[in-house]
Amino acid sequence: MCVVAGYIGERQAAPLLLEMLEREEGLGGGFYTGIATIHEGRLYTEKVVGDVAALRRQTDAEKLPGTIGIAHSRTPSGGDREWAHPFVDCTGQLAYIANGARGFFSETTNLAEAGRQLAAAGHKFRSICQEPVGNYPMVPEVGAVHMSDVMCHLIEDAYRKSGSLVAAAAEAYQGWPGEIVGMCLHVNEPDHVVAMRINQPLVIGREGGETYLATTSLAFPEPVSWRMPMAVNAAATVSRESVEIRHFTSARVPVAPMPSPLAVEQTVVNALREEGLLGIGALCGRTKPIWPDGALGQDAMLVYETVAALVAEGRVRLETDLVPGMFGEGQVPRTRVRWIA
Repeated sequence: MCVVAGYIGERQAAPLLLEMLEREEGLGGGFYTGIATIHEGRLYTEKVVGDVAALRRQTDAEKLPGTIGIAHSRTPSGGDREWAHPFVDCTGQLAYIANGARGFFSETTNLAEAGRQLAAAGHKFRSICQEPVGNYPMVPEVGAVHMSDVMCHLIEDAYRKSGSLVAAAAEAYQGWPGEIVGMCLHVNEPDHVVAMRINQPLVIGREGGETYLATTSLAFPEPVSWRMPMAVNAAATVSRESVEIRHFTSARVPVAPMPSPLAVEQTVVNALREEGLLGIGALCGRTKPIWPDGALGQDAMLVYETVAALVAEGRVRLETDLVPGMFGEGQVPRTRVRWIA
């Protein structure tokens, strides 16, 4: 599980994006971190192995220009710096981040074949490793490649044909689905972020002419009074002024409707009362029985927002400690939920 952030507004995006990531990285990231912004027709990116603090120390990420951007922090699932998000296309104009895995689609979405087709067409991946890396696709005659690197180039390929970023992202997500959520931006469309969601969490917030996107509303600055979950099986064009949703026309597997919020809250509360201190992943596991069989669940989305509500009510608090970083180097934050009511 990773965490993501996005911003479209009037202020410099980079500092705001890093602050948003810092509020959520311990919940589901901290091991690889990166950011992308657009300014005056150019894409700017920085990324590192490590947390936001490492990104600040090792790069000029906080100084990146532009009032629009996306950022990402991920789990310790392997690879070097090039396996951090964002991923950039062959033109250097498109940046892409994502959270999730193939999951339910592991047997039907063949990203190794997608990578083979892209490589044959001349696409160049940056996250190439000659040895297998976890469950990531092994592209024939190329090597292990991050699934989001493949998806970035699938969007690039579709964009060349359509000239529309939201149409390209929707095509790629419908053609090669996973249990994922993502965001992308392109220098040719500098006034909006395109968000795509199958079932993993993404919340959109607006306040005073600024629009925020994040894995959880816990990442939003205060106050952000208008909030909405990103629609499932859909892509959206998100600007300062509006959110335009485009529902997928060929979703292969339905996403289960939200169960009763009270049922989810009671499950989370009972788990925290029993254990005292739990991470988001463990809480998601406790809610699995609530979701029906044969459909994709939205457990992470509901758990994150349930925890946000419990924090606001003073019934739980977030506690952060430090754990060893990637390859045993340095330390990164780990945030868990403590029952206090």
